[in-house]
Amino acid sequence: MLARPKKAMFAQLQPIVWALTFITLGTSVSAEPAQPIPKSVGAAIYLERCASCHGGSGKGDGPAASALKVAPPDLTTITRRAGGTFPAPHIVRVITLGGSVAAAHGNQEMPVWGKIFSVEAGRGGRGAVHSRRAVVQLKRYLESIQQ
Repeated sequence: MLARPKKAMFAQLQPIVWALTFITLGTSVSAEPAQPIPKSVGAAIYLERCASCHGGSGKGDGPAASALKVAPPDLTTITRRAGGTFPAPHIVRVITLGGSVAAAHGNQEMPVWGKIFSVEAGRGGRGAVHSRRAVVQLKRYLESIQQ
């Protein structure tokens, strides 16, 4: 049996090393960032990305709301509509995946923010981390405006 050159062996192992790296990154990235993020960050993202449809106060009365086929929901009553408990996992899914999981956005008029945030940060692991943090910040802000 001939000994393989080290370069050839590394080339064969490289896909495995990359796969293990991504698996490790995927399991080590927490849903919640390690550093506390000020509520104002989520509010800024909301005002820039969501207020045109959902309104500055989250009541569903943004300037673009009348142009939508399905009216945006009042985001200040999420907890009330969910029976008194803020449905954080559901809200994260709706923000991340867009209207595909939300009946109120049945025709997918709501953007897929998870993908948008990821693309803005350059995709890959960095994009995923950026996207997750932005989604968590938005979720925290929405939780803070519940009435």
